[in-house]
Amino acid sequence: MPAPAPHGRRLEDEVEQGLLEVQALIEDTVVRHRDFVSRSAVVTAVPPDEEELSAEAARLIGRTRHGLQVVLASDALRAGAIYGALREMLHSCADEVTVRLLCVPETLDREFVREQHLAGCHLEARVCELPWTETIMVDHQVVLACADLVTGSRRAAVIRDHSVIRTLHNLFAGVWRRAVPIEDRPDFATTARKEFTERILDRLNAGVTDEVAARDLSVSVRTYRRYVADIMEMLGANSRFQAGARAVELGLLTTGRTPDQGRRTA
Repeated sequence: MPAPAPHGRRLEDEVEQGLLEVQALIEDTVVRHRDFVSRSAVVTAVPPDEEELSAEAARLIGRTRHGLQVVLASDALRAGAIYGALREMLHSCADEVTVRLLCVPETLDREFVREQHLAGCHLEARVCELPWTETIMVDHQVVLACADLVTGSRRAAVIRDHSVIRTLHNLFAGVWRRAVPIEDRPDFATTARKEFTERILDRLNAGVTDEVAARDLSVSVRTYRRYVADIMEMLGANSRFQAGARAVELGLLTTGRTPDQGRRTA
């Protein structure tokens, strides 16, 4: 009989399933309202090319008056355009608007976050690794959602359907609670032992024993364990497995890599 999945993994699976259901809901909503766009503004399709999407995102962000929730799950190009629209909006009405920014590691702009904090803006940013539909939610009234479909095509729409908006907000809240606040994300790039730390994280993520890891790294087992304890404390992890998994979630490591893959030299 297989062992039960860890609680964290079960929760992640539940959230991922929820996100897939949201994508299906968005697609179904677009299909249901496609023939009624001229009579109803519930759903409006947006051309899926980058220029059109960026322009629509900037327009909606500029209309924010109270609260804005943004999920940046795209490549750096579109993320850069959205950061620009956010900067302009916050510059003009920073006192009235609260922004929640949810990123994957590839779309995180720490300088932007730091800049807005120094300016006194009401912006909170977090990082997660979960799949998500690129989303901009304005004042709980309108959503721009862009879904990359399994067929390889892309569908984008401005949605005012309250059931879809409510579902998206509820799912956002669930992922947000589990995401890592930017100020809590360790920055190993500033440490002198970045490379060595990454090699230890590789081994924690792969579940390598202390003895094997210490031998690979040419240190004593006692020294290796001391480094592991320091890394676990830095990551706020309660176990070695959690430390490795948390490093992947924070973008400090990538999955699907064996220890030292791409680092060994002849």
